[in-house]
Amino acid sequence: MPKYMIIHQKDPKFVSHHINNFCKTCAREKEASWMRVNYNLKEGKIYCLWEASDRETLINILNKHHLPSEEVVEVDEMTPDECYWDIHGDMED
Repeated sequence: MPKYMIIHQKDPKFVSHHINNFCKTCAREKEASWMRVNYNLKEGKIYCLWEASDRETLINILNKHHLPSEEVVEVDEMTPDECYWDIHGDMED
């Protein structure tokens, strides 16, 4: 299933409110799976990783719960162990 990063940027009070309240709502969501959140309270930024069938599903979830967002971006993941230069090409420093 595709993964998406939802990016929220608000004031630090919003971040605290999001973490204390909206994460509970997200964890109960049935239409998509919330995987984790990274945040920076000082800068007012939240990065939520989800699995969903498509981008529109996540946008509908955000609208349903009145969660403002800056972006919803489809993403892939790679760990250092998966970084095979012969597959991804050489990079210069």
